Amino acid sequence: MNSSTSKIGHNNLISSSILPFKATLLKSCETAISNTLHNLFSQAENATSNQQETRLFEQYNLLKKTSSKLLDSLAVITQSMPDEITEQISLGQETLTLSLVADEELEISLAFTQLESVLDVKFTKYLYALEKRLKVLFASKNISKSNMPFGITSVCWIFSQTLDLCASNISTKIHLIGYLKKELAVDLLEVYRIIDKKFVQAGILPNIRTETKPIARNNSSSSAATTEAATNPSSTSRNSNTNNEGWGYGATQQSGTVPNSNAFNQTTQNQIVDEAHTKSTELVNSIFNLMNNGRIQGMHPMEASNIDNSMMDQTLENLSKITSLAAGSTEIDKLKEMILGDVRNQTGIYYPSLSKEQQNSLDVMGMFYEQVREDNSIDGNIVSSLNAINIPLIRTAINDQGFFNNNNHPAREYLEKIIYASQKWHGTSVVKNLHKFSSNIASEFDGTTKPFDKANEELDSYLRLIQRRAVKAEEKWVNAAKGKEKLEMSRHKVEEIVENVSQNAVPTFVKNVIKYVIQDALTLSLLRHGEDSDEWHKNINTSTIIAKMANPKLVKELTPKQKIESLHHLDQTMDELGFSENDRTKTLNNIKDCTNAAMTGDLDENIKLQEVVTINKNKKDIKKAGSVKLEELRPLTAVEKTELTKIRLMPYGTLFDFIINQQREKIRRKLSWFSPVSNKALFVSLMGNRPYEKSLNAIAIDIARKNIIVVKIEKKKYFDQVLGDIFSKLKGLVNFSTKAR
Repeated sequence: MNSSTSKIGHNNLISSSILPFKATLLKSCETAISNTLHNLFSQAENATSNQQETRLFEQYNLLKKTSSKLLDSLAVITQSMPDEITEQISLGQETLTLSLVADEELEISLAFTQLESVLDVKFTKYLYALEKRLKVLFASKNISKSNMPFGITSVCWIFSQTLDLCASNISTKIHLIGYLKKELAVDLLEVYRIIDKKFVQAGILPNIRTETKPIARNNSSSSAATTEAATNPSSTSRNSNTNNEGWGYGATQQSGTVPNSNAFNQTTQNQIVDEAHTKSTELVNSIFNLMNNGRIQGMHPMEASNIDNSMMDQTLENLSKITSLAAGSTEIDKLKEMILGDVRNQTGIYYPSLSKEQQNSLDVMGMFYEQVREDNSIDGNIVSSLNAINIPLIRTAINDQGFFNNNNHPAREYLEKIIYASQKWHGTSVVKNLHKFSSNIASEFDGTTKPFDKANEELDSYLRLIQRRAVKAEEKWVNAAKGKEKLEMSRHKVEEIVENVSQNAVPTFVKNVIKYVIQDALTLSLLRHGEDSDEWHKNINTSTIIAKMANPKLVKELTPKQKIESLHHLDQTMDELGFSENDRTKTLNNIKDCTNAAMTGDLDENIKLQEVVTINKNKKDIKKAGSVKLEELRPLTAVEKTELTKIRLMPYGTLFDFIINQQREKIRRKLSWFSPVSNKALFVSLMGNRPYEKSLNAIAIDIARKNIIVVKIEKKKYFDQVLGDIFSKLKGLVNFSTKAR
């Protein structure tokens, strides 16, 4: 693509598509602003205090006053969006993404992440076709759903840049994004159809279809099929007779047309889920039976009155309002006493007691908490999150049988997510930030799974955002390391060439000119243009001629034209490299004197020349004492060689714990890249920052000495694993007790 057509904004097809796209965004934004204003006014009318009313009306007036400027900014940013993307693509980067505003508040970023997620699912079939067509239009593999014009990411990027110019507070912006989500979910449909039609009319992959005719069924079946198509793009693909192009990102492409193959797969998947639930149920029942067998009845059953679950739940709700209880087995015992005491005070029942099922549920949760506390792979800061949801989890465990039997229960899912996050983001602030999600559950818990459902969705958005930012930060350091590696390789190559050429020159001064001036020019031309460029060959030719001009045996091979052109090119090169005019003049005069002496046969190493400090200064690298590393002093042992082989086979992203002192304190780092040339590995923190380099040999030595530990984190059902461990412990206790008798 030539420069005249490299800008997407100048392309006729894109220009015609951006008009309805911009109009749609403006329409959606205008409606969202109107709804936000209405919401602010309504809140202000129903404010609970004068201060709150004043604050809300201030935000109302501010948004109303700046709404027209906001829409104008949106129009400008939307118009410039394609050119922003083209500028990135023209850089030739391997991966490109449109970033949100760098210093956005976390709540704003989360809101945009949810907006992107919802719209991406809703319009996935249009986005898939659009991506394919844009790749053809611009002949660029760099275009993807994360950066393409008119995509959902670009929509979020446009509104992110626009709201960054808005003076409203965070709460108002979040409300505005919420209304935008509703409007765009409707308004974007028509504009995507228009854009799709324009590409088809232009003849760009016209056979990619985005609409399918539903199979004739009764109303209920048709409705179900429509719902499935909206939530599962691959289902639409299998019910259509289109080409083999998949519908959405991540959709599974079917090989061939096997009748009812997806129905078979769905049946198999359901069987697997059912088997997992059955095993989970059997495991829980076995644990409860072992507990019942070992439980000692404290008093005669006739004297005690079991608390029913509704009374238990009410008591736990009352206790949650007046006290907080840490998550742990000891605290569970305290909670039992508090429950019985509260029931006794509230009802007058003299001997209230917990049923076996209630005691079992409480004890299992206590043992689960203890195992989490003792697991070194889990960041200890997760305990505060567990403490916050202790009562909601216990209420759920007692009232909802599915909590123990169904490993996809929302409360179980939330537990799994925060524990896995505390393993993956061990030692970072991310684990501490999880507390706010647990705190929201505790404050909103109403005995249903809705707070857990909401927390799961928000937590997923937050973790995706953190992951995305960490990846981008890591990419920056990897690219920097690759650039540094490329520079070092270029320097080594140039140094070898320059060393060979400079040997032809007799005086040290001319050798230094070649080594310290032309060497830099060669390095720059190699990095910028490559070995096949005219600049590269011209610099090599200049260095060769300059060396011959200072050699009595070779100078006669040169023509006057070669000498003049080389001196002129040397002067230009020194000027570009920042040498002063005085130093350039002296350098050229010295080379001319050497040439004249060489022509008469009087040139030797001791020829008297003008002093040029920038040429004659000592640039040799002297290795400092004590800088020699252990891995450079001795060969690796057999064990260390084995570890070195393992390291070379490890995938990027592998985690390592580095022991940093005698107290065995650790820093966790992630392997990002290693160089096959310098034999060095690049590590970053879990957040993608604080780059750290170390040679592979040194890593192998430290692993063999247990100073570096490979960390393995498996994403698995942690709660099921703990239940299995609890069962094994209880089984062992029962067996031991049987043998003792």
